[in-house]
Amino acid sequence: MKSSKAQAARWLSRLIQREQIDTLDQPAEGNVFLFTIEGFCERNPTFFICRKTEGLGIGYHSSAKDPVAVPVERHLIEWHVLESATAQERQERILNTLVATIRARKKQYRTCQYCSGKYAPEQGSGQKTCYSCGAPRSSAAF
Repeated sequence: MKSSKAQAARWLSRLIQREQIDTLDQPAEGNVFLFTIEGFCERNPTFFICRKTEGLGIGYHSSAKDPVAVPVERHLIEWHVLESATAQERQERILNTLVATIRARKKQYRTCQYCSGKYAPEQGSGQKTCYSCGAPRSSAAF
């Protein structure tokens, strides 16, 4: 299993080659590129890079009990910062920001006291219980 940083570096390198997301040459708005960390937990966390008029937005999708994913933007790298750097420096800056976002999100995950599975805080039934294990053990309706 490759590390999260190795997975992100490989994905970002391909994305920059294919889509040229690190420059203003492409249309500035509307492009959202998704990246999933494989092998971290049962429901692999999904991250995104979004082209905006101000720059590149980097964040993750937060999914509650329903299947609708809510985007949470954590960082914005402004275009003037990217444009003033070389191609290698742009890729490093984007990768470092993406990896920081991945690490911060992974720290939010908890381990269930019953099944020992990892779960996002919004997928929990309590501080130490995932929703799958908590629902049958709780008398409250979810």
